[in-house]
Amino acid sequence: MKCAKCGLDLPEKVRQCPKCGTTNEFTSSEQPRKKKPIFWVLVGLAVVAVAAIAVAAIMTSRAKSTIVQAPSGTTKPGNIVTAPSGTTQPGNVVTAPPAAPSPPAPMPGAVKKPKPPKEVLDYLEFVKKVEEHRQMLLRDTGEALMLSSSAGQASTLLKMIDMAANPDSKVDLDPLKDAKNELARQYKNWLSTLEYFDKKPAPNECREFSGAYRQLLVKETAAIGAIAQSLQRVNIMDPTDMARLLRELQKMKNDPTIQRNIDLAADTADAKLNELVAKYDMEKPFNVPREQQVSGSIMGF
Repeated sequence: MKCAKCGLDLPEKVRQCPKCGTTNEFTSSEQPRKKKPIFWVLVGLAVVAVAAIAVAAIMTSRAKSTIVQAPSGTTKPGNIVTAPSGTTQPGNVVTAPPAAPSPPAPMPGAVKKPKPPKEVLDYLEFVKKVEEHRQMLLRDTGEALMLSSSAGQASTLLKMIDMAANPDSKVDLDPLKDAKNELARQYKNWLSTLEYFDKKPAPNECREFSGAYRQLLVKETAAIGAIAQSLQRVNIMDPTDMARLLRELQKMKNDPTIQRNIDLAADTADAKLNELVAKYDMEKPFNVPREQQVSGSIMGF
């Protein structure tokens, strides 16, 4: 022990310093023991454990209060369970407006058709004009072939009586003169129409239709030509020649293949036109009808 005042070494249990007389103010001469480091490590771990337990308890308490115990209407915006209806901001998954319907899916195999090339449009416009002229010729030719009309029969009968009475004027009084001239004119018009059609070459895309349409013009022109030529060859003053003419005309009229072939050519041309138009995004510009749909048939005279 040492005296707290003068520092004199004193025996143990001495209560008064013999040097300076100080009482009860002694200090131990021994240095205090230092606590071992392991002690502080254990203390630190204990503190960390206690803090972790406290944090877990606080988090659990808050979670229960947010999800289960929060009073209605007091929860902050964003709470999933107790959020009031209708207060969700735009874009919320629940209240978002329905999406616009998707465009219909294209049919399997459906392919968008291309626009027709200019050369195709130009050629079809050309043939349309030819077809309009063809239908006009059918009406005119039908009228020219009405040789059996009542007015025609009366006129022809009167002319034949006049010819018998005046043999020298047989040329002027030829009862078939008007019919011959009219049919000759009609035949010439059909030939001119065919020639006009052949002047414009068809583009590659239109060749099948062009060929079918030309066949129709050829068959109709040939039928008109056969009738017109039969009339031109007849000698009205020769009874046998007149009989020959009647037999030829009757044979043509009774031959079903002539009109059937003409009708088939018209149907084929119209079908080829349908096939051509179907390749493009366009409407059919015109039809190719049979003669009966325009006027009387050529062979129905």
